Amino acid sequence: MDEQSVCAGIVSFNPNIKRLQENLETIHTQVQEVAVFDNGSVNLAEVETLLDKYPNACLIKSDENKGIATALNYLMQWGREHGYSWMVSLDQDSVCDSGFIEKMAPYLKVENNIGIAAPVIVERNVGVVGHNPEDDYAHVNTCITSGSITSTEAWRKIGGYDNSMFIDSVDFEFCYRMRKSGYGVIQVSSVRLVHELGNSKKRRFLFWKVDVTGHSAFRKYYIARNNVYYPLKHRLWLHWVRGNLRNAWLIILVLLYEADKRDKISSLGKGWSDGNKRGFKG
Repeated sequence: MDEQSVCAGIVSFNPNIKRLQENLETIHTQVQEVAVFDNGSVNLAEVETLLDKYPNACLIKSDENKGIATALNYLMQWGREHGYSWMVSLDQDSVCDSGFIEKMAPYLKVENNIGIAAPVIVERNVGVVGHNPEDDYAHVNTCITSGSITSTEAWRKIGGYDNSMFIDSVDFEFCYRMRKSGYGVIQVSSVRLVHELGNSKKRRFLFWKVDVTGHSAFRKYYIARNNVYYPLKHRLWLHWVRGNLRNAWLIILVLLYEADKRDKISSLGKGWSDGNKRGFKG
């Protein structure tokens, strides 16, 4: 696999310009081209000024927030149209190390039919999140989008990301269809990506430490909705039970630790209800 067959795609929405610049600084020298899809940012002019500094970066603009799924589909389509076999997708606040693509490249062909290769995610405030393989690499059920290198051909064959999900669990649903279609989803133990998951903080709950994300009421709606919609879409009944339990737990965390309790609980409740209604309708 030639590193030149990898492009980078970044989704931006009202980004912290300094953090976005850190992101671009580390990735633009590792790939031939970087495409940024902006989801209707209020500071779009600053984003445009920043991208002017990078000759191999281009901007795809949206007048409104179309969500992460639609943005990723635009970026993957852009990658295919420009002849790239793989795209590393990055959130605006994710920062790769200087050898990220070089380290990940061998794993894109470590087995036949690799669809996604992902690093270990290190959250700025809470440390390693999700999987942390003990072996050189491991097959995983899910991985987050940021830092993942995805086959543009596999993306096309499975029908892309589900635009209707908008945001949250978009990556998990995508991984499920990847695996169901016979593609491998792997995580590489030796490669790390620094990522920021909202305003996550560790809090003590009885004898345990729990992660409190502090997401907005707007975001919590989609979290709750897709926690139950995604498993219902694929008739994954155990996952659906877990999704309902997860939503109940989110309400408890808001009651105990977060501000704007009324708005957030209202959004969680509406999202929970809408997700179940939509999922059962099929």
